[in-house]
Amino acid sequence: MKSISATLAIALIVLALPTTVVAQTGEGKLHWKLRVSETRGPIRTADMSAPSGNAALSEILGGPTNGSENAYLIYTRMAAGAHGPALFTLPVEDDYVVLSGKMSVQIGTDKFLAGPYTAVIIPANTPHAVWNAEADPEAHFEVISSANPHKDLSRDLMSMLRPAHATKVENAATCIREIKIVAASDLKPGLNAQTWTDLARGSPIQIRLDSALQGNGNTKTHVHLFEQVYFGTEGDMGLTYGLEGLTVKRGDIAIIPPGVVHANAVTTAVERHITLLLPQPPAGSGPLDIEFERKSRDGGGGINP
Repeated sequence: MKSISATLAIALIVLALPTTVVAQTGEGKLHWKLRVSETRGPIRTADMSAPSGNAALSEILGGPTNGSENAYLIYTRMAAGAHGPALFTLPVEDDYVVLSGKMSVQIGTDKFLAGPYTAVIIPANTPHAVWNAEADPEAHFEVISSANPHKDLSRDLMSMLRPAHATKVENAATCIREIKIVAASDLKPGLNAQTWTDLARGSPIQIRLDSALQGNGNTKTHVHLFEQVYFGTEGDMGLTYGLEGLTVKRGDIAIIPPGVVHANAVTTAVERHITLLLPQPPAGSGPLDIEFERKSRDGGGGINP
């Protein structure tokens, strides 16, 4: 009985430890310290604390098992000297946005250094790896998706990674895209969008940075036929989500499935957020925003198109 109790105790300790996911194939092993967010509901907050030692810590804020049907949405913190998975490929596109610090990235045989508000667009089946060779911590937001995510995305992310060799990638430098931030003094009424990848640029999804002044980034109540995601990078944005009134702050991600009635309103002097359309609908497929009108019970009740 004592040996059985000891075995059970050891098993419980192992289950309580943080999850480190390891992919293993015949060619070698890929290590990636991944944690799946347990938060449910439309808004999840990334852990933005500085990592200790030389750790690279990634949190899946949304994915096929926790809220996003169309992408893996990952926030990663890398301490000085930290390294993500060794050179690997994915069968789908892998997109990064550096938020703070500097991220080293290898694409094929070429290496680059990406600073804050630099995007890195990695096409499917392209060998790549990222790490932090600098003295300061680095943080980035990552999106893994495709034009047909229900077919292409596994519920087991690590099963999609494949070890790769450093082979030449033509025009690798075009994968690095600087995002030009519009200064507060230059912001115009409405949303000021800087798009760095979309269908026109060969990507199945649209990723852009939206910036607005207080009262100028408001939208009417509407729905989409696609999944939309916001990731807050500066200021606060009010979000009407169905019948709820929420706030998207810096480090928050809001996942809005198709058909969910929503609207947004800027509540601070300057607000910026990354917007994703997953996947982006092709031109001519209809309006992106389908407006809805709210009515009180006295006016007939409900939300009517």
